[in-house]
Amino acid sequence: MTIALWAVPRSLADERAWRAVAPCTAATPVADRGECLTTLPGVVVRTDVNEHSKYNSVYLSAGRGAERIRVSHQTAGTFIAGDRIEVTYWRGRPRAFVGVHGAWHEHRAPAGQLLALAVAFALAACYLVALAVQRIRGRRLPDGEVLPSALPFAGVLLATALWLLPLCVLHPTDPFGSTATITWAAAGAAATLGLLVPALRAGRVRTPAVAAPLDEVDDAGGEAVFLRARFLEHTEYNPHEFGTHVVLGGGDVLAVSPHPGPGRFGVRRVPVARLTLRRVRRVRGGDGDEVPRNWHVAEFDDAGTPVRLAAAPDDLARVLGAVEHAAATEGPCWFRILPCSTSRTSSSSMSPGSSTPEGVNCDRHGGSSAHSSGPC
Repeated sequence: MTIALWAVPRSLADERAWRAVAPCTAATPVADRGECLTTLPGVVVRTDVNEHSKYNSVYLSAGRGAERIRVSHQTAGTFIAGDRIEVTYWRGRPRAFVGVHGAWHEHRAPAGQLLALAVAFALAACYLVALAVQRIRGRRLPDGEVLPSALPFAGVLLATALWLLPLCVLHPTDPFGSTATITWAAAGAAATLGLLVPALRAGRVRTPAVAAPLDEVDDAGGEAVFLRARFLEHTEYNPHEFGTHVVLGGGDVLAVSPHPGPGRFGVRRVPVARLTLRRVRRVRGGDGDEVPRNWHVAEFDDAGTPVRLAAAPDDLARVLGAVEHAAATEGPCWFRILPCSTSRTSSSSMSPGSSTPEGVNCDRHGGSSAHSSGPC
């Protein structure tokens, strides 16, 4: 990247000089002939043509000894040894030669391409920095938990490249020299910032929450609400893990659906009266590749069988809040959330050296609640 940035001003200066250069005249001093075009007769000494190589070589002589010029395979094939050519020199180097069978002109990398290359390297470095920051943040997570993906940041950088690289190629010297380029840059920067906000939100490590507060649980008025979520075990309400969404309302507190709605085709009711919420945690490596890294997982006890429900943090809190709300309104046996007390929590879900399991595993009131006690 540093080399590309260093080459940009030099390339710009060479471009300006090449466009302004003129042929040498008889009155041009010998010391100044390097800054003008000198054309000399020459001959092709030999050619090296290799059909498997992208670039081949032409050896020519124009009174200055044999010189090797790298040319394309197609150009090398048009010349043969002994061809008479005219060679144009500028600043002591052959810049073009023309013969009966073909011609060659030196390709000069435009300054805009070099600047775009440097910007592309800078954007790639930004992605590496994002990965490094994610890894540093991951050191504070418990063993087994996975970090949110850095791909949202890659999307932001890709979108930035779509507007920034063309701007560098077309306007390398003065990207803000006109109203059009200023508008171009402003619109692109606004788009980048607009994409960066959700990328930062998706990449943050959120603390798991048991449920949304009861006063924040919305009442859909009996209408079914489909949320993207997955039960990760094979059960009678999730046969062969077919469910891709869960349904709130519409006659059932919670149901599993193989489609995003609308309609209740294939929807199966979840027997929430059997479920006991053990804890809510972040995603781990053993939860499967189909679970996005920024989701949370609720661990239930379904009449003695461990069951996991994975969803986005806000959606999972909404599901648990709706179920808890139903439990509070329908009676104590609808749904149970184990309190923080160690006597009410399974020892298998405890993290070493802690009185509560890893993650969030007690009701949001911090102790035993009315619907977690009693005959249930």
